[in-house]
Amino acid sequence: MSRWILDHIQAAHDAWKRTSDRLTQFVILVSLLGILLAIPGWLAQIWLGMVSLVPEDAVRSEAIVFLKQELDIEARIDLERTLAEMPDIDQIIFVPRSAALEQLSAQDGLGPIADLKSNNPLPDAFRVKFSAQGVESRENQVVESLTFDPRILSLRYYPSTRIQYASLVETLGFLGIGLSALTVIGVLMAVFLVAAADVVDDRRRIKLYTLLGAPRHFIRRPYLYRATLLGILAGLTACLVISLVNEVMSTTLASNLRALDRRLEDFPTDGRILVGVALTAILASWIGAERAVSRQLRALH
Repeated sequence: MSRWILDHIQAAHDAWKRTSDRLTQFVILVSLLGILLAIPGWLAQIWLGMVSLVPEDAVRSEAIVFLKQELDIEARIDLERTLAEMPDIDQIIFVPRSAALEQLSAQDGLGPIADLKSNNPLPDAFRVKFSAQGVESRENQVVESLTFDPRILSLRYYPSTRIQYASLVETLGFLGIGLSALTVIGVLMAVFLVAAADVVDDRRRIKLYTLLGAPRHFIRRPYLYRATLLGILAGLTACLVISLVNEVMSTTLASNLRALDRRLEDFPTDGRILVGVALTAILASWIGAERAVSRQLRALH
């Protein structure tokens, strides 16, 4: 058996001995890191589920285009023709000022407005309905171009529920990325501090190894093996927590989920999330320990 293999076996043995000597501390650290990693992992699971659940019966986007008072019939017809040529516009409805006043006065508490018929302050308007499959970027371009049209007094845009839902999912995605980054930083700091403390506690033995001519990588190996074991167990703990939470939600909230959307038959665990969480735990633990051990060894030397 080669010397290299024997060195790694010895390092693994030392790592396990140090872990067993501080087993309670190690178990607590594994549990805390596992729960910490499970939070962004579960949120990522929720986000992936939301991405796949685009509203089926989405209310289409609309825009109310208010016309200037001095606009004549010919200019109004020309504007209507311009609207019809724009992309993603499916329907154009002309709402005269008199009809708008009647609709407004019919609402509860607004009856006295009907007395303003002789001096109607409301402008004529077009109610523009966008296509059900309209693209947000093209709708925004239409709204932007209409905003600067000299024939238009003002405009109000009401995006579809599908677009609002997509915007919400995008916002939650950015928040999830931020939370994941903070979690990784937290894991790195926790492992860094624990590994640094271990090196300080073992400084006498490290100095003895140094006097005997042991290379630095030989001294570092037990700490890196311990950090790798910590990352593996913390990743497995996080995966277990995510799976258990999903199982509880599937069994206890199944009827409520189906009431929200008939496609929510259950709450499956996404394997990509579990793999990502596990790899993040291992890499973060190893990097944190490597940085801490290297820094402390330089200080001791």
